[in-house]
Amino acid sequence: MSYADRRKLYTKLEKLRERPVIVYVTSARIGASGEMAGDVIPELLDQLTEIPGETKRVDLLLVSTGGDATVAWRAMSLLRERFEHVSVLLPQAAYSAATLLALGADEIIMHPHANLGPVDPQITVQKQGQAAEVHRLRFGYQDLAGFLEFAKKEVGITDQKHLTALFQQVCNEVGTIPTGVAARSSLLSASMGRQLLRLHMKDSADDQKVEAIVDALNTKYFHHGYPVSRTEARQIDLKIADPNEEVEKAIWKIWLEIEADLEMRQPFNPAGLIAADPNTAGVIRAAPVGNGPANTPGQIGSEMLAQMATQVTLTHPPALDYETINAVLESPRRASRYVSSGKILASRMPDGQVRINLVQTGGGWKNLVEGAGAA
Repeated sequence: MSYADRRKLYTKLEKLRERPVIVYVTSARIGASGEMAGDVIPELLDQLTEIPGETKRVDLLLVSTGGDATVAWRAMSLLRERFEHVSVLLPQAAYSAATLLALGADEIIMHPHANLGPVDPQITVQKQGQAAEVHRLRFGYQDLAGFLEFAKKEVGITDQKHLTALFQQVCNEVGTIPTGVAARSSLLSASMGRQLLRLHMKDSADDQKVEAIVDALNTKYFHHGYPVSRTEARQIDLKIADPNEEVEKAIWKIWLEIEADLEMRQPFNPAGLIAADPNTAGVIRAAPVGNGPANTPGQIGSEMLAQMATQVTLTHPPALDYETINAVLESPRRASRYVSSGKILASRMPDGQVRINLVQTGGGWKNLVEGAGAA
């Protein structure tokens, strides 16, 4: 479905809810995913300028696996400066920074299929291994604290010198600076979660609820990808709206159309694209294999095979263009999408191996104009 067709779904939802809607989705497509990032803010500002100034309420339909946590604060701050009441509509997953964004809403409308998630930040460290290998280590502050807690409670290590040695070993493994970054990021996440909740939970009577929600989402679920259901979200006192079947059907249909448009159920597979294009498919075919006579002596056979290998043609088919959509920001008034584009380069070497490289030549937000890119 094109944006031109999807607009009708947005307009229908706006009439149902009696307020404007802004739709923000980042892709979870394997090989072509996207995340919440600061470059979406100018696009959001463009959306806000299209909404009449007297409008007091707004809906944000959100699907994302997360990204930059500070973007959650910036985006919600902008919405709350502009509107008296903000609702976040979740047809599917809103994890990590997307959960933080939802915390700032006066109400969260969750489809039965929707999930929130823990907001404990994760950092990735690149470590140099043997033979110049680079290893990626992804962890959060709770992983570090959990290890020391395990050592004390389960292993029974209580001596301060031994615990200090264990902590030193952790620092040696992940690095002292990354350890500090993880701790600072955890404090930032808790602080932002608290501030976002305080945007609408302002009474002193809400103090304990705010702290309980922040603590639950930072420490209680033991895995950054834990899916917090609508029922569990209510149990930790988040403001989850009562079920509304008509609204749920409307936001689910919108999600399915965007999911299909971004091809999220189809992994981005450069080799498959090469094989499917008649101009490049030949490079995927198996290279010829040389076989000497069965009675050829071992040394002579090896020399013959080596000679035949050097005679295999080095194949360089033309480069194949690719384009992926990593995020969309849409409403009935305007639409933009983050598009990555480039070239897929493939070649078959003399030894028969196929090498495929991606060269990204473009990336950024593009406005959709109906009739010229809206399809």
